[in-house]
Amino acid sequence: MKIFLLSLLCTSTFALTAEDFTWELKEERENIKVFSAKVHEQTGIVPIKAQTILNYSAEKILTVIADTKRKKEWVPKLLVGKVIEETSEYDRIEYALYDSPWPFYDRAFIISTNGIHNKKEKSILIEIKSVEHKDYPLNPDYVRGNTHMGNVYIRYIGPNKSFFQVTLLTDFKGNIPTWIVNMVQAKWPYKMFANLTKQLAKKDIVVLEKYKKLKFLD
Repeated sequence: MKIFLLSLLCTSTFALTAEDFTWELKEERENIKVFSAKVHEQTGIVPIKAQTILNYSAEKILTVIADTKRKKEWVPKLLVGKVIEETSEYDRIEYALYDSPWPFYDRAFIISTNGIHNKKEKSILIEIKSVEHKDYPLNPDYVRGNTHMGNVYIRYIGPNKSFFQVTLLTDFKGNIPTWIVNMVQAKWPYKMFANLTKQLAKKDIVVLEKYKKLKFLD
């Protein structure tokens, strides 16, 4: 079990994964299932899990979600996306800045990702967590948000069909009321998945060679 940071602004840590929550199906529409769990006591945030079937190969999905330079084309409210460090196809640290409506400050995140293959399942699990980085200290112009727990799960179904799931517990911090955060996040999967599907359909999306090598996904 991996250790996830409780907050970038406190020193205590705790172990937390998606398996620590009991998930309940809240809504199903547009070929998307949205699940939620009980409110996370430390933050007041409702964890969210959303899943769908995408009519695209796992390799193409990986190409799109790994292309940080183009994430602004489909990730809602993303203003800036940068790769800070990259050690493998799935292991990296990224900086992301999201637009917040007035009168709230924009939200900045520093996210670490780690990919885990499962050849038996023909799947990959990309774990996500907030981290600190020496080159990106706290900035008074932005609020530093925190992703306590998250992952992206992709499972091969066929040559052009994949199961796709995102699980998140993200605290946007600052003075945004938690009820607003929970309301927005409940609607977020539908917009994000629709945007991702449109991005996958673009003719200039070319599968990266490093993902073509994933023979276990064939």
